Amino acid sequence: MSRFLLLVFAALLTGCFVKPPSQETQRAEPSFERQLLDVSSAATDSIHVSDSAVPLQQLQHLTQATDLREVRLDQTPVTDEEAEIIASIPTLKIVNLPMSELTDEGIAKIASLPKLELLRVGSPKITDAGIAKVSESPTILYLHLLNSPVTDDAVDAIAAMQQLESFYADGTQLTDDGMSKLVKARPKLHIHFNDLHPAGSHADHSHDHDHHDHDHSHDHGDHDHKH
Repeated sequence: MSRFLLLVFAALLTGCFVKPPSQETQRAEPSFERQLLDVSSAATDSIHVSDSAVPLQQLQHLTQATDLREVRLDQTPVTDEEAEIIASIPTLKIVNLPMSELTDEGIAKIASLPKLELLRVGSPKITDAGIAKVSESPTILYLHLLNSPVTDDAVDAIAAMQQLESFYADGTQLTDDGMSKLVKARPKLHIHFNDLHPAGSHADHSHDHDHHDHDHSHDHGDHDHKH
């Protein structure tokens, strides 16, 4: 065996030929602490933590983010205690908490934000009573409920949100009959129910402004009004 082949074999054994890191690896998501610093320094106005759960005690520091426009915590089980902190940031327009543990009281606090336009929440503890509180918001344009025991009893409250442009429901206890009732009450409302447009709904209405890829995963990203 030639000296060159021996060197190659040795290199393979010792792991010298390591694949360079992929672009995905190189683009690791900034930590919550890093993003919070960026908001505090006005480098950005949003916090997106998609890959991990933020320790709840760290969320106490959100009070420093006085100019925060958007908070997205995909894996964090936010409770009513943290909801009180989020509700204390009057600049927030987008709140995305798909894995929360909010109760009706907690979602009501967040829905009271004076500039809130998009609310995406999942929690096994949110009921029709909580949605009745959400419906009192005069500013919410986009509402997405997922994995929550909300029933058809909430339809009247949702329909009463005259400013509402888009409603999504996934993994709830809403039924086809309930969606039919909502379609009749609000024929121009853009509705997605378990990833489908209910019959007769306004399917041609512009989609939620943050659905960049429109893959129906409802990530609710940048909400940059491009659509």
